[in-house]
Amino acid sequence: MSVFISVISHGHGKLIEKLACLSQLAKKHTVVVKINQKEQQLVQYLEENNIKYIDRLYGIGFGHNNNEVFTYCKEHLSMKDDDYFLVHNPDVISDTDSIDKLIESMLIDNTEIAGVNLFKDENYSISDNSIRHFPSFSQFAKSFLGIGNSTVINKGLVIEPKEVDWAAGSFLAFKASHYAELKGFDEGYFMYCEDIDICYRSKLIGVPVIFYPQIKMRHLAEHANRT
Repeated sequence: MSVFISVISHGHGKLIEKLACLSQLAKKHTVVVKINQKEQQLVQYLEENNIKYIDRLYGIGFGHNNNEVFTYCKEHLSMKDDDYFLVHNPDVISDTDSIDKLIESMLIDNTEIAGVNLFKDENYSISDNSIRHFPSFSQFAKSFLGIGNSTVINKGLVIEPKEVDWAAGSFLAFKASHYAELKGFDEGYFMYCEDIDICYRSKLIGVPVIFYPQIKMRHLAEHANRT
């Protein structure tokens, strides 16, 4: 069983180098960076740190990019159905211990799609609202306009692994066979809502997202892409 980590860079080269998270993960797991714009300095860094990369198809959306990585892992890196495929934002800080504990938990629980406990600070005191209930149209509109969001789940009240409607695409873990069954992300979404969609489609076929509160990671979550 192997772990494949998909990271999409939209000009995130300097951040990837600064955090040095991916270079550490690549010592144990297979990390693949899909470059979405020309970044020659990033290419050099990836090559120096044994990180695989795809440097083509610029300008495509979040879901499409991750689907490209999944296909690359299947066709060129021998990813198997029993392996795990992790969608990992470049601004998420994880480590091999956290990844290994997550995969171990997923194996024990026979979990096919999972989210983790994301925080905005290094002390794990400021929560990132990364798990939610599915939104109604009015709730979605209010959230997008920044006037409140009643779909957020209070993670402070969750102490054991729990089924949730959806977890943010900043970090999602899939059993490779399940990602394939879902046919990956819907490429009709460019950015935002593709995580809601894939979690919803998974629940429709009887496979809910499992949230693991004990697996903690940091998400810088600057949301600069909203502009």
